[in-house]
Amino acid sequence: MSKMFSTISRFPQNDPNAARVIERLRAIGGGQRSASAVAELTDISRAAAAQVRAEWPQLPLEARRYLVRQMVDLAEENVELNFSRILRVALADDDAEVRAVAVTGLWEDESNDCLDELLGMLDHEREPAVLEAIATGLGQFAYRASIGDLDDERTAQVRSTLMDLLHGDAPAWVRRRALESLAWFADDAEVTAEIAAAYESEDRELRVSALFGMGRNLDASWLPQILAELESDDPEFRYEAAKAAGELGDPQALDLLLNLLGDEDREVQTAAIGALGQIGGRVAVNVLRRLRGDKDPVVREAAEDALVQALYESDPLRPGV
Repeated sequence: MSKMFSTISRFPQNDPNAARVIERLRAIGGGQRSASAVAELTDISRAAAAQVRAEWPQLPLEARRYLVRQMVDLAEENVELNFSRILRVALADDDAEVRAVAVTGLWEDESNDCLDELLGMLDHEREPAVLEAIATGLGQFAYRASIGDLDDERTAQVRSTLMDLLHGDAPAWVRRRALESLAWFADDAEVTAEIAAAYESEDRELRVSALFGMGRNLDASWLPQILAELESDDPEFRYEAAKAAGELGDPQALDLLLNLLGDEDREVQTAAIGALGQIGGRVAVNVLRRLRGDKDPVVREAAEDALVQALYESDPLRPGV
């Protein structure tokens, strides 16, 4: 006890929470684990993060894996929790699983510092699971670039990095995630060509990612392919096509989406309902109002959410449903 006290007493006097953070980490490392204990590690200071960086490698591997998984789960359940600084410490972990989960958990950290760390990891990262997480994580920065919220140098870095991952020797699932993130670069002829080539390939999974990318790319020229896949025999293609149709928001997809409201695949069905909400218009609103009374609670909930969006799409100033 005296040794721990002497260590804690060296923390900066202006950051009393640093000692509490380290005490909590050590307790978790010793087996005292609970969601509430992990939740206490939200919003730590920079000074505390520096102490965590020194303490982190001393924690048992099982504790480090537990911490990053629990942080990701808790942040998904409660958007007010922010574990970004600890997760960024975990990016340098010796364990690939810890690194991959940490990258996944940074999905809300859109800071340039976070981007620079993710890009820096690729100088030495070789584990496919981590590469996949990074390829997915770069998508939020590709989106920032697409709306002009990222400087030219970083935009070029994100794009070239994703292209390298797409054409590298990593497993197919890594290349799929790179393609999906690249899709945010609309009006980019090379990206358009990559999506088209993936869609025409014989690799089923790559074709699924291409269809996903068509929706994210927001290029109306993809509409014929999306409409065709709404009638696919493969439920995964119908699902992605329904999502893509919603993203494009073209009323030409309405009739085919209406046909999917009774689809035998639940995910296809709810994707079609969501797409109606994104497209909006009188037909979509009337259908969604009817579905609010459906006996299936999943359909009712999906219709409620979609109706709010459909009414907004029809009249952004109109309150209520």
